Amino acid sequence: MQLVILIIHDKKHMDSILVRLMEKGIKGGSLLECEGALQALNHRGITPPPVFGTLREYLNPENEDKNKMLLCAVSDENVKLIRNIANEVTGGLQKPNTGIMLCLSLLSAEGI
Repeated sequence: MQLVILIIHDKKHMDSILVRLMEKGIKGGSLLECEGALQALNHRGITPPPVFGTLREYLNPENEDKNKMLLCAVSDENVKLIRNIANEVTGGLQKPNTGIMLCLSLLSAEGI
């Protein structure tokens, strides 16, 4: 069993991902609002250290929307399905400012 952590920048993409997951029988999980570290600094008017300053070009300071984070415990087999859906909907998580997906092995889970 895996814990999938999927953070998507565009909330419309997350809505589409959730619909497609439910159509494939993957239900449950928790959806949270979140923001990246550079977004937080940018919104607060804090100048990051010079090494991070060049990353500002990937941020949209006028966009006050938060990212969406999905936490979902799924079988090992469903991880690939979630990855494929996320990449199809977003056009590819490898593109800048799109999102990230992390998977962690679960040793135990209850209430699923």
